Amino acid sequence: MTQIDMKHIAKVIAGEDFTLVLLFESGELRFVDMKPFISGEGVWSELRDPKMFATVKVQERFGGLEWANGLSYCPDSAFLDSTDPPLRVLKELFDVYSDKKKDVGERKAG
Repeated sequence: MTQIDMKHIAKVIAGEDFTLVLLFESGELRFVDMKPFISGEGVWSELRDPKMFATVKVQERFGGLEWANGLSYCPDSAFLDSTDPPLRVLKELFDVYSDKKKDVGERKAG
């Protein structure tokens, strides 16, 4: 019997464009465009509401994702559905965290 490499999500960032940036416990940074999932009429369609989509958080016990409406997303499925983040996403993350580091440094110096 082979051992399955379980993927667990450590952090999630919900984008305004219905995308998710996922950091897995393994250190892998992945990107999921949720628009294809939420475009139909099924349970995922509730996530077309930007406020509901933004409620996403990591499930502490299972390392998956969950929303305030009770919808959950298995971490292994999230990994399989994800891709490497586009360069624009990496640039946005870099810009945000570079600005925060700069702000903290300026506050310490002042």
